[in-house]
Amino acid sequence: MLWLSITLLAYFFLAILSLFDRYLLVGPIPHPKIYTFYVGILGLFLCLFFIPLGIPLPEKGLIILGLGAGLIRIFAILFLTKGIVKSEVSRVVPAIGGFLPIFSFLIFLPISSSKEILSVSQITAFTFLVLGSILISAKKISLKFLSLTNLKYPIVAAFLYALTFFLTKILFLKARFLNGFFLIVLGSGLGSLFFLISKKTRKLIFSHKPTQKIGGLFILDQIFGGLGIVFQYYAVFLAKPSQVPLINALEGTRFVFLLGFVLLLSLWRPQLLKEEMRGKILVQKIFAILLIGAGLAFLAFK
Repeated sequence: MLWLSITLLAYFFLAILSLFDRYLLVGPIPHPKIYTFYVGILGLFLCLFFIPLGIPLPEKGLIILGLGAGLIRIFAILFLTKGIVKSEVSRVVPAIGGFLPIFSFLIFLPISSSKEILSVSQITAFTFLVLGSILISAKKISLKFLSLTNLKYPIVAAFLYALTFFLTKILFLKARFLNGFFLIVLGSGLGSLFFLISKKTRKLIFSHKPTQKIGGLFILDQIFGGLGIVFQYYAVFLAKPSQVPLINALEGTRFVFLLGFVLLLSLWRPQLLKEEMRGKILVQKIFAILLIGAGLAFLAFK
């Protein structure tokens, strides 16, 4: 169950990323294409660190697979950030947390053994984790939450993320971790260059000049995000195909960590705690944590 420990470590770092993204996407970097472009470009710079390692490239088919997974990932990030900017984080994130594991489950079904994918403990854990992910990341569940206007970006983002994980696992079944990860990061970086084709988008990106402070925050944001992604993909590398949807379903643990960070930050700014933990919201989050804990228990002690 090493993949489970690695997954939890990944979501710890991704929770820190969420803290920064809350600030950057609402204020200093409000346009999705600007944020997504710089995420991809930083990935290209990261690829330079792989060169001294002398990583041998796999066969041509796997190269296309890895680059394709990275390319799809950059557009998944675009739709995620579009949803956050055009709607609310409290609606977009829980919607993705609900749809991603379901899409992932359906996509992985054909390559997973029936004995594994229909395991009672895994199905139970999967259900608890998905419900917990939705409840802990949503401020309020209502009919408005389920409207097509609010769900169109999260549904597309969730499907693209699920497809990325599927292609990534197929790649890792035949390639070493560093080889595959290099190709995925390279594919994401090359994908971000597509934004430069449009003159309007080029003007939008290069007219935005972040301050030194914002630039430093963005780099720090991506360092924590990079660590989270490395551990997340390593968990995918270690897991069986049928276990990858469970990695996606464990997204709720990211918000458990995030809630813990908010509690710590509330010692400095008490109003943060009031924003996150009030009345029914508090009850909802406690119930969500219990569901996530139950899901983890079914995975760890099946």
